[in-house]
Amino acid sequence: MMNFLSIVSWVWFYCSWTTHGEVFTSIGQMTDLIHTEKELVQSLREYIRAEEYKLAAVKNWASKLDALTQVSTSDPEGYLAHPVNAYKLMKRLNTEWPELESLVLQNPSDGFVANMSVHRQYFPDAEDQTGAAKALMRLQDTYQLDSEAFSKGKLPGVHSNAELTVDDCFDMGKTAYNDADYYHAVLWFQQSLKQLDGGEEAVVSKAEILDYLSYSVYQMGDLPRAVELTRRLVAVDPSHERAGGNLRYFELLLSKQ
Repeated sequence: MMNFLSIVSWVWFYCSWTTHGEVFTSIGQMTDLIHTEKELVQSLREYIRAEEYKLAAVKNWASKLDALTQVSTSDPEGYLAHPVNAYKLMKRLNTEWPELESLVLQNPSDGFVANMSVHRQYFPDAEDQTGAAKALMRLQDTYQLDSEAFSKGKLPGVHSNAELTVDDCFDMGKTAYNDADYYHAVLWFQQSLKQLDGGEEAVVSKAEILDYLSYSVYQMGDLPRAVELTRRLVAVDPSHERAGGNLRYFELLLSKQ
């Protein structure tokens, strides 16, 4: 039987995640999104296969013509002295090169783009994503879950793990930051930085995380740590447009304490 805490947590999660029109507040509706995503993956794979076929055909043509032109350009007059070569040159330029042009101009992405357009109207938007992030943070507070355990998917009563990446943790932090919730912003930016320092690959840069984290820490009133993090930011990115000014400002405030 499912752990009582798990039942309470997830019922609470879905009931509290209110969005415009409350579209994404039931397991059934979320399940529809899962099936939509699977369909999009299949469509994407079809696009990839079409692109690979197209690229293979173009590469094959290029290899064939590369070998042929090496022969023809080494002795153009001798090459054209053979009437078959003269005929095939005319044929290639009149028929085969235009066919290749048509192949290159084909856009295999049309099917995928059309499929995306059909489903996009049902996608969650930024407001929905923000609502989901805030619901996770409320869950975190309610059961006093630390960010590291949360990022590894270790939730009480839940037996399957779903991990948060560096970028996921950073986005959680930005959601809190944009809401002036610096407490949660610090927790999630710290976790993002920890995972990045641990060698995990990410789209977000270390400088960007440090920029947000240092300012969030400052907003929480921890000047010594704000100075420490901003110094690290300057070391990582000496040309950062705000880091130098922030560091001088934080150091000035710290000197007056």
